[in-house]
Amino acid sequence: MAKAADAARLAAEVNRICSEIRLGVKPPAGRLAAVNMADMLLLGPLGAVGCGGALLRTLHVLAARRRHPVPCLMAAGRWQDEAALRAALEAFRPRLMAIGLRICRRKAGWRLAKNRESKKISETRKNANRQSALA
Repeated sequence: MAKAADAARLAAEVNRICSEIRLGVKPPAGRLAAVNMADMLLLGPLGAVGCGGALLRTLHVLAARRRHPVPCLMAAGRWQDEAALRAALEAFRPRLMAIGLRICRRKAGWRLAKNRESKKISETRKNANRQSALA
């Protein structure tokens, strides 16, 4: 039951964040994600979302097409330890889900991957836009 409660809480948080997303901003063609350092935005398949400096530097490394070891990510964001890095990425998880991304963690390293539920999120967003247009 705890797992279902966590999933429900995460879904509610993603729905709340969807209103903050910039929908017209997408990554370059052929890329899953990109980082706009000037505007402090992470660009994903469903739009863009803003984030802070240390996390943005870490996500800039993760936006490359391969897996990255944890020490490399810690150095990029100047994190004190792996626990701080994990906590920051876990707190940013709903925003990543809202733009159609997730963090894939394996022994070989971490990378950004497409979120499996991104179709559901985009359909929910389209339905909300239709209903607001009708109102």
